[in-house]
Parts: sequence; structure tokens; C-alpha cells
Amino acid sequence: MKGFVLAASVTLALAGCASGNYSVGNDFASENVANIEKGKTTVEQLKTWFGEPYSKTPISATQTKWMYIHNNGNTKVQSYLVTAKVETTGYQKVLDLLIEDGLVINYTFSEGPTTQMNASGGYTNN
Repeated sequence: MKGFVLAASVTLALAGCASGNYSVGNDFASENVANIEKGKTTVEQLKTWFGEPYSKTPISATQTKWMYIHNNGNTKVQSYLVTAKVETTGYQKVLDLLIEDGLVINYTFSEGPTTQMNASGGYTNN
């Protein structure tokens, strides 16, 4: 009986769980995406509507890729003796723009729930 109590106590001590919220980038007004016109919208207008981009990447001497990103959600981890279960849920917005000579020449926008990710890990015997 003492062995069982000891084993149960050790198992409970080694198992655990944790959760946390995450946020990446700055939130931006999705409704302003409808104002973007290819070949007409300027970088000054973008900054007024969305603020500074999350990233700016040079593509060529005249082209730059701007990205506005906002992700937020929750991650939960359930830990067992030799395995762990991870669940992630959240919401994301991504506005990807191609800028040439100060004007938007192309863009894509997506928003919605992030794909739920479930992951389990542990040791396997092969």
C-alpha cells in the first residue's frame, strides 16, 4: 500500500499543466482594407489607416513588401510523465502589400480563426 501511495504521489508531482495568452503584431482596422486601391493608394495613406507595418522587406530597387500582422490567442499545455499535449487557439489578421514607388500595386488580406493546433509528444519504442 505504501508503494502505491508513493507511486501515485510521484505521478501527480511529475504531471502538470500550464496556459498562456499570446499576441503578435499590432491590431489594425480590417474595415480600412476596403479603401485600398491598386496603383492609387499611397504609403502615407497606409500609415494613416494602419500605422507602421509589422515588417518592410526590400524586393527590388523600386519595390518593397509591407506586412501588417496581428495574431492573438491562447496556448494550453498538459504535461504527463513522458508526454505532453499542446492545444493552441486564436485569431489572426494578415495584410500583405507590394509597394512600388510609394504606391500599392498589389495586396492580399486574410483574417479569421487560427487553425487549432494539437500536438502530442513523448517517447516511442520502435
